[in-house]
Amino acid sequence: MSLLLGVTSCHWFSPDDEVNYDRTVLAYIAAENSLSYGAFHEQDIDEMLQAAGDIPANSRLLIYLDDTSNPRILSIEQQSGRRPASRVVYEYSEEQNSGDVETLRTVMEWVYDNYPSSTYGLIFWSHGDAWLPAKAIPQRSICIDNERNNYSNSGSKMDIADVADVLAGFPRFEFIMFDACFMQAVEVAYELRNVARYVIASPAEIPNPGAPYERMVKPFFGVPFDGAEVVEQYYRMYNDSVILVYDNRTDRYGVSLSVIDCSHLDALANATAEMITKYVSRDEATDLKGVQRYYPLSSKSRPEFYDMNGYMHRLITDEADYVRWKSVFDLAVPYARSTAWWYSNDAYTQHVDLDNYGGVSCYVPQDRSIYDGLNEKFRATSWYMDAGWHEVGW
Repeated sequence: MSLLLGVTSCHWFSPDDEVNYDRTVLAYIAAENSLSYGAFHEQDIDEMLQAAGDIPANSRLLIYLDDTSNPRILSIEQQSGRRPASRVVYEYSEEQNSGDVETLRTVMEWVYDNYPSSTYGLIFWSHGDAWLPAKAIPQRSICIDNERNNYSNSGSKMDIADVADVLAGFPRFEFIMFDACFMQAVEVAYELRNVARYVIASPAEIPNPGAPYERMVKPFFGVPFDGAEVVEQYYRMYNDSVILVYDNRTDRYGVSLSVIDCSHLDALANATAEMITKYVSRDEATDLKGVQRYYPLSSKSRPEFYDMNGYMHRLITDEADYVRWKSVFDLAVPYARSTAWWYSNDAYTQHVDLDNYGGVSCYVPQDRSIYDGLNEKFRATSWYMDAGWHEVGW
Protein backbone atom coordinates (compact mmCIF):
# COMPACT_ATOMS: atom_id res chain seq x y z
CA MET A 1 0.00 0.00 0.00
CA SER A 2 1.55 3.27 -1.12
CA LEU A 3 1.54 6.20 1.28
CA LEU A 4 3.20 8.54 -1.24
CA LEU A 5 6.28 8.91 0.95
CA GLY A 6 8.82 11.27 -0.55
CA VAL A 7 6.09 13.41 -2.06
CA THR A 8 4.68 15.05 1.04
CA SER A 9 3.47 14.21 4.49
CA CYS A 10 -0.17 13.23 4.67
CA HIS A 11 -3.00 12.11 6.90
CA TRP A 12 -4.33 8.64 6.26
CA PHE A 13 -7.96 7.63 6.61
CA SER A 14 -8.52 3.92 6.09
CA PRO A 15 -10.43 3.23 2.87
CA ASP A 16 -12.75 0.33 2.44
CA ASP A 17 -11.35 -3.12 3.03
CA GLU A 18 -9.09 -4.13 0.17
CA VAL A 19 -11.26 -5.89 -2.38
CA ASN A 20 -11.44 -5.98 -6.13
CA TYR A 21 -14.03 -3.49 -7.33
CA ASP A 22 -15.85 -3.71 -10.64
CA ARG A 23 -15.01 -0.12 -11.62
CA THR A 24 -13.37 2.84 -9.94
CA VAL A 25 -13.83 6.27 -11.48
CA LEU A 26 -11.51 9.08 -10.39
CA ALA A 27 -12.31 12.75 -10.96
CA TYR A 28 -9.01 14.66 -10.90
CA ILE A 29 -10.17 18.15 -9.96
CA ALA A 30 -7.46 20.78 -10.36
CA ALA A 31 -9.34 23.84 -9.12
CA GLU A 32 -6.52 25.98 -7.75
CA ASN A 33 -7.26 28.64 -10.37
CA SER A 34 -10.10 30.91 -11.47
CA LEU A 35 -12.59 28.02 -11.36
CA SER A 36 -12.19 27.85 -7.59
CA TYR A 37 -13.17 31.51 -7.36
CA GLY A 38 -16.53 30.59 -8.89
CA ALA A 39 -16.87 27.50 -6.65
CA PHE A 40 -17.78 25.46 -9.73
CA HIS A 41 -16.01 22.41 -8.31
CA GLU A 42 -18.25 22.53 -5.24
CA GLN A 43 -21.33 22.59 -7.45
CA ASP A 44 -20.11 19.56 -9.40
CA ILE A 45 -19.33 17.59 -6.24
CA ASP A 46 -22.86 18.35 -5.03
CA GLU A 47 -24.17 16.97 -8.33
CA MET A 48 -22.15 13.78 -7.82
CA LEU A 49 -23.66 13.45 -4.35
CA GLN A 50 -27.13 13.75 -5.84
CA ALA A 51 -26.34 10.72 -8.00
CA ALA A 52 -24.61 8.64 -5.30
CA GLY A 53 -27.43 6.11 -5.53
CA ASP A 54 -26.42 5.39 -9.13
CA ILE A 55 -22.99 4.06 -8.10
CA PRO A 56 -23.10 0.23 -8.09
CA ALA A 57 -22.41 -1.41 -4.74
CA ASN A 58 -19.11 -2.87 -5.89
CA SER A 59 -17.81 0.25 -7.62
CA ARG A 60 -16.41 3.55 -6.37
CA LEU A 61 -16.44 7.20 -7.40
CA LEU A 62 -13.37 9.02 -6.05
CA ILE A 63 -12.37 12.67 -6.26
CA TYR A 64 -8.87 14.05 -6.03
CA LEU A 65 -9.61 17.63 -4.99
CA ASP A 66 -7.08 20.45 -5.05
CA ASP A 67 -8.69 23.81 -4.33
CA THR A 68 -7.53 26.51 -1.93
CA SER A 69 -7.39 24.02 0.96
CA ASN A 70 -5.03 21.10 1.37
CA PRO A 71 -5.51 18.50 -1.38
CA ARG A 72 -7.51 15.43 -0.44
CA ILE A 73 -9.13 12.35 -1.92
CA LEU A 74 -12.85 11.92 -1.39
CA SER A 75 -15.14 8.95 -1.83
CA ILE A 76 -18.73 9.65 -2.90
CA GLU A 77 -20.89 7.28 -0.90
CA GLN A 78 -24.54 6.40 -0.44
CA GLN A 79 -25.10 5.90 3.31
CA SER A 80 -27.84 3.66 4.61
CA GLY A 81 -30.61 5.75 6.15
CA ARG A 82 -28.62 8.97 5.76
CA ARG A 83 -27.84 11.53 3.08
CA PRO A 84 -25.00 10.73 0.66
CA ALA A 85 -21.60 11.96 1.79
CA SER A 86 -18.16 12.72 0.41
CA ARG A 87 -15.87 10.87 2.79
CA VAL A 88 -12.22 11.92 3.05
CA VAL A 89 -10.12 8.79 2.53
CA TYR A 90 -6.78 10.53 2.12
CA GLU A 91 -5.61 14.02 3.03
CA TYR A 92 -2.34 15.77 2.32
CA SER A 93 -0.84 17.95 5.02
CA GLU A 94 1.02 20.10 2.51
CA GLU A 95 0.35 21.85 -0.78
CA GLN A 96 0.51 19.72 -3.96
CA ASN A 97 1.17 20.95 -7.49
CA SER A 98 -1.70 19.35 -9.37
CA GLY A 99 -0.42 20.82 -12.62
CA ASP A 100 2.63 18.54 -12.38
CA VAL A 101 2.52 15.08 -13.94
CA GLU A 102 4.41 13.63 -10.97
CA THR A 103 1.48 14.56 -8.73
CA LEU A 104 -0.85 12.86 -11.20
CA ARG A 105 1.38 9.78 -11.10
CA THR A 106 1.36 9.52 -7.30
CA VAL A 107 -2.41 10.08 -7.12
CA MET A 108 -2.98 7.30 -9.64
CA GLU A 109 -0.61 4.99 -7.74
CA TRP A 110 -2.61 5.57 -4.57
CA VAL A 111 -5.90 4.85 -6.34
CA TYR A 112 -4.61 1.64 -7.91
CA ASP A 113 -3.07 0.46 -4.64
CA ASN A 114 -6.13 1.13 -2.51
CA TYR A 115 -9.02 0.55 -4.93
CA PRO A 116 -7.97 -2.38 -7.14
CA SER A 117 -10.64 -2.70 -9.83
CA SER A 118 -11.44 -4.61 -12.97
CA THR A 119 -11.83 -1.34 -14.91
CA TYR A 120 -11.11 2.34 -14.35
CA GLY A 121 -12.43 5.65 -15.59
CA LEU A 122 -10.69 9.02 -15.31
CA ILE A 123 -12.12 12.55 -15.44
CA PHE A 124 -9.90 15.61 -15.77
CA TRP A 125 -11.64 18.70 -14.36
CA SER A 126 -9.91 22.05 -14.91
CA HIS A 127 -8.97 24.46 -17.68
CA GLY A 128 -7.72 23.04 -20.96
CA ASP A 129 -6.14 24.03 -24.26
CA ALA A 130 -6.06 20.85 -26.36
CA TRP A 131 -2.58 19.67 -27.37
CA LEU A 132 -0.84 23.04 -27.07
CA PRO A 133 2.30 22.69 -24.93
CA ALA A 134 2.02 24.34 -21.52
CA LYS A 135 5.05 26.54 -22.13
CA ALA A 136 3.67 27.76 -25.45
CA ILE A 137 0.66 29.57 -24.04
CA PRO A 138 0.30 31.98 -21.14
CA GLN A 139 -3.32 31.20 -20.28
CA ARG A 140 -3.77 27.48 -19.75
CA SER A 141 -3.01 23.97 -20.89
CA ILE A 142 -4.52 21.09 -18.90
CA CYS A 143 -4.99 21.19 -15.11
CA ILE A 144 -3.72 24.55 -13.86
CA ASP A 145 -2.30 24.84 -10.35
CA ASN A 146 -1.78 28.42 -9.23
CA GLU A 147 -0.72 27.83 -5.61
CA ARG A 148 -3.95 28.83 -3.88
CA ASN A 149 -4.46 31.92 -6.00
CA ASN A 150 -8.02 31.59 -7.25
CA TYR A 151 -7.93 34.70 -9.40
CA SER A 152 -5.28 33.64 -11.91
CA ASN A 153 -4.64 30.94 -14.52
CA SER A 154 -0.89 31.47 -14.82
CA GLY A 155 0.33 28.52 -12.72
CA SER A 156 1.76 25.11 -13.57
CA LYS A 157 0.14 23.03 -16.32
CA MET A 158 0.57 19.55 -17.78
CA ASP A 159 1.40 18.71 -21.38
CA ILE A 160 -0.86 16.05 -22.86
CA ALA A 161 2.10 13.98 -24.09
CA ASP A 162 3.46 13.87 -20.53
CA VAL A 163 0.02 12.89 -19.22
CA ALA A 164 -0.05 10.02 -21.72
CA ASP A 165 3.40 8.87 -20.59
CA VAL A 166 2.28 8.77 -16.95
CA LEU A 167 -0.98 6.95 -17.68
CA ALA A 168 0.86 4.36 -19.78
CA GLY A 169 2.19 2.97 -16.50
CA PHE A 170 -1.29 1.83 -15.45
CA PRO A 171 -3.91 -0.55 -16.89
CA ARG A 172 -5.82 0.89 -19.80
CA PHE A 173 -8.71 3.14 -18.81
CA GLU A 174 -12.22 2.31 -19.94
CA PHE A 175 -12.68 6.02 -20.58
CA ILE A 176 -11.04 9.39 -20.06
CA MET A 177 -13.34 12.39 -19.96
CA PHE A 178 -12.19 16.00 -20.01
CA ASP A 179 -14.48 18.45 -18.26
CA ALA A 180 -12.28 21.21 -19.65
CA CYS A 181 -12.28 23.44 -22.71
CA PHE A 182 -10.96 22.46 -26.15
CA MET A 183 -9.76 18.97 -25.23
CA GLN A 184 -11.55 16.96 -27.93
CA ALA A 185 -8.78 17.51 -30.44
CA VAL A 186 -7.57 14.67 -32.63
CA GLU A 187 -4.01 15.43 -31.51
CA VAL A 188 -5.03 14.86 -27.86
CA ALA A 189 -6.96 11.64 -28.44
CA TYR A 190 -4.16 10.28 -30.61
CA GLU A 191 -1.65 10.74 -27.78
CA LEU A 192 -4.05 8.88 -25.47
CA ARG A 193 -5.02 6.11 -27.87
CA ASN A 194 -2.97 3.45 -26.06
CA VAL A 195 -4.06 4.39 -22.52
CA ALA A 196 -7.85 4.73 -22.95
CA ARG A 197 -10.58 2.93 -24.85
CA TYR A 198 -12.73 6.04 -25.20
CA VAL A 199 -12.12 9.78 -24.91
CA ILE A 200 -15.04 12.12 -24.20
CA ALA A 201 -14.65 15.88 -24.40
CA SER A 202 -15.60 19.10 -26.18
CA PRO A 203 -13.67 20.60 -29.11
CA ALA A 204 -14.86 24.05 -28.00
CA GLU A 205 -15.08 26.03 -24.81
CA ILE A 206 -17.49 24.66 -22.25
CA PRO A 207 -19.67 26.78 -19.96
CA ASN A 208 -18.45 27.30 -16.41
CA PRO A 209 -21.01 24.90 -14.87
CA GLY A 210 -19.43 22.10 -16.90
CA ALA A 211 -20.87 18.60 -16.91
CA PRO A 212 -24.24 17.78 -15.28
CA TYR A 213 -22.87 15.01 -13.07
CA GLU A 214 -26.23 14.22 -11.52
CA ARG A 215 -27.16 12.85 -14.98
CA MET A 216 -23.82 11.25 -15.84
CA VAL A 217 -22.76 9.18 -12.86
CA LYS A 218 -24.99 6.28 -13.92
CA PRO A 219 -23.49 5.90 -17.43
CA PHE A 220 -19.97 6.27 -15.97
CA PHE A 221 -20.52 2.84 -14.43
CA GLY A 222 -22.43 1.20 -17.26
CA VAL A 223 -21.35 -2.28 -18.41
CA PRO A 224 -20.50 -2.23 -21.19
CA PHE A 225 -19.49 1.41 -21.04
CA ASP A 226 -21.61 3.58 -23.33
CA GLY A 227 -19.79 6.81 -24.17
CA ALA A 228 -22.68 7.93 -26.35
CA GLU A 229 -24.96 8.00 -23.31
CA VAL A 230 -22.46 10.15 -21.38
CA VAL A 231 -22.37 12.60 -24.29
CA GLU A 232 -26.14 12.55 -24.65
CA GLN A 233 -26.78 13.37 -20.99
CA TYR A 234 -24.23 16.20 -21.08
CA TYR A 235 -25.75 17.59 -24.30
CA ARG A 236 -29.39 17.35 -23.18
CA MET A 237 -28.89 19.53 -20.13
CA TYR A 238 -27.62 22.42 -22.26
CA ASN A 239 -29.93 21.82 -25.19
CA ASP A 240 -33.04 21.79 -23.02
CA SER A 241 -32.55 24.87 -20.90
CA VAL A 242 -29.90 26.99 -19.28
CA ILE A 243 -29.80 30.75 -19.63
CA LEU A 244 -26.59 32.70 -19.15
CA VAL A 245 -26.28 36.29 -17.97
CA TYR A 246 -22.78 37.62 -18.63
CA ASP A 247 -21.51 41.21 -18.85
CA ASN A 248 -25.10 42.47 -18.91
CA ARG A 249 -25.90 40.20 -21.85
CA THR A 250 -28.36 37.34 -21.75
CA ASP A 251 -27.41 34.31 -23.85
CA ARG A 252 -28.16 30.61 -23.85
CA TYR A 253 -25.45 28.24 -22.89
CA GLY A 254 -24.49 25.66 -25.48
CA VAL A 255 -22.08 22.77 -25.74
CA SER A 256 -20.36 20.65 -28.41
CA LEU A 257 -19.29 17.11 -27.49
CA SER A 258 -18.22 13.77 -28.88
CA VAL A 259 -16.88 10.36 -27.95
CA ILE A 260 -13.78 8.96 -29.67
CA ASP A 261 -13.21 5.21 -29.98
CA CYS A 262 -9.44 4.99 -29.67
CA SER A 263 -9.27 1.57 -31.34
CA HIS A 264 -9.92 3.29 -34.70
CA LEU A 265 -7.45 6.16 -34.39
CA ASP A 266 -4.56 4.42 -36.12
CA ALA A 267 -6.83 3.76 -39.09
CA LEU A 268 -7.96 7.40 -39.02
CA ALA A 269 -4.34 8.56 -39.06
CA ASN A 270 -3.66 6.36 -42.09
CA ALA A 271 -6.76 7.57 -43.94
CA THR A 272 -5.95 11.19 -43.11
CA ALA A 273 -2.34 10.80 -44.24
CA GLU A 274 -3.56 9.52 -47.59
CA MET A 275 -5.69 12.64 -48.07
CA ILE A 276 -3.16 15.12 -46.67
CA THR A 277 -0.44 13.90 -49.02
CA LYS A 278 -2.87 14.00 -51.95
CA TYR A 279 -4.58 17.34 -51.36
CA VAL A 280 -2.33 19.58 -49.23
CA SER A 281 0.18 21.78 -51.01
CA ARG A 282 2.80 23.72 -49.09
CA ASP A 283 2.68 26.37 -51.78
CA GLU A 284 -1.09 26.73 -52.07
CA ALA A 285 -3.12 27.26 -48.90
CA THR A 286 -6.54 25.68 -48.49
CA ASP A 287 -9.36 28.21 -48.30
CA LEU A 288 -10.55 27.92 -44.71
CA LYS A 289 -13.22 30.61 -44.87
CA GLY A 290 -16.43 29.25 -43.41
CA VAL A 291 -14.85 26.15 -41.85
CA GLN A 292 -16.05 25.83 -38.26
CA ARG A 293 -13.59 27.30 -35.77
CA TYR A 294 -13.72 26.44 -32.09
CA TYR A 295 -11.61 29.35 -30.99
CA PRO A 296 -12.99 32.35 -32.88
CA LEU A 297 -10.41 34.94 -31.80
CA SER A 298 -6.98 33.70 -32.87
CA SER A 299 -3.96 35.09 -31.11
CA LYS A 300 -0.29 34.32 -30.68
CA SER A 301 -1.16 32.23 -27.66
CA ARG A 302 -4.00 30.18 -29.12
CA PRO A 303 -4.78 29.45 -32.79
CA GLU A 304 -8.12 28.61 -34.26
CA PHE A 305 -9.11 25.01 -33.66
CA TYR A 306 -10.91 23.82 -36.81
CA ASP A 307 -13.61 21.17 -36.92
CA MET A 308 -11.83 18.16 -38.37
CA ASN A 309 -14.71 16.95 -40.52
CA GLY A 310 -15.39 20.46 -41.78
CA TYR A 311 -11.73 20.94 -42.69
CA MET A 312 -11.37 17.60 -44.46
CA HIS A 313 -14.61 18.13 -46.37
CA ARG A 314 -13.22 21.44 -47.62
CA LEU A 315 -9.79 19.98 -48.37
CA ILE A 316 -10.87 16.83 -50.23
CA THR A 317 -12.26 17.95 -53.57
CA ASP A 318 -13.12 14.49 -54.85
CA GLU A 319 -16.38 13.43 -53.22
CA ALA A 320 -15.57 9.72 -53.46
CA ASP A 321 -12.32 10.31 -51.56
CA TYR A 322 -14.17 12.30 -48.92
CA VAL A 323 -16.81 9.58 -48.46
CA ARG A 324 -14.06 7.00 -48.07
CA TRP A 325 -12.23 9.13 -45.48
CA LYS A 326 -15.49 9.93 -43.66
CA SER A 327 -16.33 6.24 -43.26
CA VAL A 328 -13.14 5.82 -41.22
CA PHE A 329 -13.79 9.02 -39.27
CA ASP A 330 -17.27 7.78 -38.33
CA LEU A 331 -15.77 4.64 -36.79
CA ALA A 332 -13.33 6.72 -34.75
CA VAL A 333 -16.02 9.23 -33.72
CA PRO A 334 -19.14 7.10 -33.33
CA TYR A 335 -21.19 9.76 -31.55
CA ALA A 336 -21.16 13.54 -31.58
CA ARG A 337 -23.73 16.08 -30.43
CA SER A 338 -23.90 19.85 -30.44
CA THR A 339 -26.39 22.53 -29.68
CA ALA A 340 -26.87 25.07 -32.44
CA TRP A 341 -24.48 27.36 -30.57
CA TRP A 342 -21.73 27.11 -28.02
CA TYR A 343 -20.59 29.59 -25.42
CA SER A 344 -17.31 31.47 -25.84
CA ASN A 345 -15.90 33.45 -22.94
CA ASP A 346 -14.26 35.84 -25.43
CA ALA A 347 -16.92 36.09 -28.11
CA TYR A 348 -20.18 35.07 -26.42
CA THR A 349 -22.33 32.56 -28.26
CA GLN A 350 -21.01 31.05 -31.49
CA HIS A 351 -23.19 29.27 -33.99
CA VAL A 352 -22.27 25.75 -35.03
CA ASP A 353 -22.23 24.45 -38.60
CA LEU A 354 -24.31 21.38 -37.80
CA ASP A 355 -24.24 20.15 -41.40
CA ASN A 356 -20.47 19.62 -41.25
CA TYR A 357 -20.07 19.15 -37.50
CA GLY A 358 -17.70 16.36 -36.57
CA GLY A 359 -17.21 17.00 -32.86
CA VAL A 360 -13.42 16.86 -33.02
CA SER A 361 -10.99 19.68 -33.72
CA CYS A 362 -7.71 19.62 -35.61
CA TYR A 363 -4.77 21.96 -36.02
CA VAL A 364 -4.12 23.32 -39.51
CA PRO A 365 -0.59 24.74 -39.91
CA GLN A 366 -0.52 28.08 -41.71
CA ASP A 367 1.88 30.78 -42.87
CA ARG A 368 0.55 33.49 -40.57
CA SER A 369 2.40 35.47 -37.93
CA ILE A 370 0.11 34.28 -35.14
CA TYR A 371 1.26 30.74 -35.89
CA ASP A 372 4.95 31.53 -35.41
CA GLY A 373 6.30 28.85 -33.11
CA LEU A 374 3.09 26.83 -33.01
CA ASN A 375 3.80 25.08 -36.30
CA GLU A 376 7.11 23.94 -34.84
CA LYS A 377 5.44 22.66 -31.69
CA PHE A 378 2.84 20.87 -33.80
CA ARG A 379 5.71 18.87 -35.34
CA ALA A 380 6.38 17.37 -31.91
CA THR A 381 2.96 15.70 -31.79
CA SER A 382 2.48 12.08 -32.75
CA TRP A 383 -0.40 13.09 -35.00
CA TYR A 384 1.81 15.37 -37.11
CA MET A 385 3.98 12.48 -38.24
CA ASP A 386 1.35 9.75 -38.55
CA ALA A 387 -1.27 11.92 -40.30
CA GLY A 388 1.14 12.77 -43.12
CA TRP A 389 1.88 16.44 -42.44
CA HIS A 390 5.63 15.84 -42.52
CA GLU A 391 5.37 14.61 -46.10
CA VAL A 392 3.96 17.88 -47.46
CA GLY A 393 6.55 20.34 -46.22
CA TRP A 394 4.97 21.43 -42.95
